[in-house]
Amino acid sequence: MPQVDVTDPAAGYLATFAGLNPAQRVVALTLAVAGDPTIPREVTESAETRLALARARIDAGDYDAAAVVLADLAADDPSDWRVAWYNGLRDLAARSPDGAHTAQIAEGAFSAVFDELPGELAPKLALAFAAEAAGDLTTAGRYFRLVWTVDRSYISAAFGMARTCLAAGDRPGAIAALAAVPAASSHHAAAQIAAVRILVSGDHQAGVTGDELRRAGGQLGRLAVDDVRRQQLTVEILRAALDWCTSGQLAGGDAILGCEPNARAVRFGLERSYRALARLTPDGARRVELVDMANAIRPRTLT
Repeated sequence: MPQVDVTDPAAGYLATFAGLNPAQRVVALTLAVAGDPTIPREVTESAETRLALARARIDAGDYDAAAVVLADLAADDPSDWRVAWYNGLRDLAARSPDGAHTAQIAEGAFSAVFDELPGELAPKLALAFAAEAAGDLTTAGRYFRLVWTVDRSYISAAFGMARTCLAAGDRPGAIAALAAVPAASSHHAAAQIAAVRILVSGDHQAGVTGDELRRAGGQLGRLAVDDVRRQQLTVEILRAALDWCTSGQLAGGDAILGCEPNARAVRFGLERSYRALARLTPDGARRVELVDMANAIRPRTLT
């Protein structure tokens, strides 16, 4: 988000809104923009106040009202790039799930910002996301890669690279992008979890391999996650392992999460994980469901 100009008369006033939710900000800022006599005139007339109202309306999902505020700002100062920026955010937020056309409009808005601020990375990241939403994965991937190459603090660029690589069928590229998220980042665990899920998803044609399953298991072993998430991921990996064992491919090699690479051993492993999840869940109905799943997956034994 664009920073408020600290020299603007409205800067101090807007700083007091930090703890308010979008609806509360809309009410307060609407009064200010309308010329509330209790608020200094230089605050009510500031472009910063109206930009804050536009952002609050976008956050509140009132996209038409945000468009009105932004249109008034554009009429007053057509050269203010922040109007284009917020219009781009509005177009992305307002789009339907298949709203490629709206995303293309947003892409045009962010392009205008990029033209004004060619050295800034934020417009490039916004362009990448808008291009991805519009279905232009080549352009999106190029901008995500550019941002990530220049500044590794833009973690969302790494996830964007992974998504565009996956869409292009480049699973190794997606995993490599996620692996590059620094261990010090608060998003490191999420990146590694995503990499595990990519590994066990398998190639659309060839399916998952034993090596990928073992890599996924090793990666899970190094992850600092809670017990519930660990067991959920264990189930995902062993489910994929069971499919691999029963797909007719030649199974063998080292164990996968402690299970020998055969259907019987993997089924026992899945049973253990389902029962572990049942013990961890506070929901009684879900606990019964997980126990039933454990009983169903358990291999038949001789009596």
